[in-house]
This record gives sequence, C-alpha cells and structure tokens, in this order.
Amino acid sequence: MIPASPAEALGRHTDVVRSFVVDPIVDLHKRFAHAHEVSGTEHGDLFGAQWRDLLKAVAGEAASRGYRTRRVPPGGNRLPVVNNCLLHPWRLPGSARSVSNFASSSTRKNSFAAPMVDDVLFEPGYDGESEETPSWLKNIELRHLTEGATTLVMPLVLVMVHSTPHQLRAIEWAVAEYDRESDEVQLHGQETIWEPEPVAEETDGAVESFDSGVPAGPQLEPLEQEGGRPDA
Repeated sequence: MIPASPAEALGRHTDVVRSFVVDPIVDLHKRFAHAHEVSGTEHGDLFGAQWRDLLKAVAGEAASRGYRTRRVPPGGNRLPVVNNCLLHPWRLPGSARSVSNFASSSTRKNSFAAPMVDDVLFEPGYDGESEETPSWLKNIELRHLTEGATTLVMPLVLVMVHSTPHQLRAIEWAVAEYDRESDEVQLHGQETIWEPEPVAEETDGAVESFDSGVPAGPQLEPLEQEGGRPDA
C-alpha cells in the first residue's frame, strides 16, 4: 500500500512543499518562454529542455529549507526527500500516454526503488516530540515483513507541469505507483496545486445593460424652415 494522496505522503510538510515547488516552476517557465520567443524557433525542443532545470530548481529550494536530497542513478538527478517520500518535478510531454510512460528511462525507474531511511530527526520543524507512524507506512512495513523483504522503498510524489511556450496551464501533483509487470505508472490522489488567474474582461462602466427597461432613443428637435412665418 502506498499513500492515497500527496497530503497523506508529505504530512505536516504539505503546505511548505507546495510553496517551494510552485514558485520556482512559475519563474522557470517565464524564463524558458522568453528564451523560446527570442529564439524565433517554431520547434519546442528549446522550451522542452527545461526538465533538467526543473529538477535542480526544486531540489535547490528544498535544500535551502533544510530538506535532504537523494541522488538517483544512473542519471544522478537529485530529488528532495520529504517525510520519507521522494519529490519529482516533471514537465509533461504532449503525448496522451505521457503519465503512464513516465518510467521510460532507467533513472526514472530507479526513482521508484530508492531505499527508505528514517530522516524524521533531521527534517525541518522537528520539535523532539515523537509522532505517530503514518498508516500508509505501517501498512508498508507490515506487507514487507510478511513478504520477508528487508528494504523499504520511498513513495514518489510526482509534480506535473502542464505548459506550452505561450502559457503555463497548470501544476498538479499525485502519488505515482510503478507497475513493473505492465511497465506503466498510475497516479493516486491527483490534485491541482496551481492554475493561472482568470483574466477579467474589461468593460466600459458607462455602458448600460439592456436586460431590462426600454432603450432611450436620440432626442430629435424640429428644424426651422427658411422663409417660414416668424413666430408672433
């Protein structure tokens, strides 16, 4: 069993993680979108190459707040470790099956096999008081003890960036589960954590609505005819 949602996986760190994930992604999108526009290219290769920067930016923000990072072989990408979970930012390609095919490289496959360690004593905000073990971790321990396994693996929280060179459409996250038999990834507790603010349509405040009443027509005045009899 794995956590049912990112909030369950991250626990008390959820709000902090949400903040240090969203800000660098929004800033990075602006810079890559500007570079794409300046280049004048009609291809998305330049814009799509931001995935390395996404990994570095989020890992850097996590480290600056005291969270540990874990290097995933063979690519060597560093992913933040929060509440015994890995955090993986990822810009979705245009393919309709991009999520299910997330584990398309050996490095991404290995991100589902990182050994779990007890980092609670070293995480920011630890106040020395013991906390109850999360239910999802209890179930993992019970399952692995039953199966006779000795190594527990960390759940993976996948942060998905929906974007084009013209717009950052949304940022979502979910707990990702990798099925080795089908070689596909499934998501649990998918949630949108950022969307662009709606653009309000500008209207002229002097324009009156026609949903009620009778529109007033223009005021016409009779013209005085030339050669006519003057008024008495």
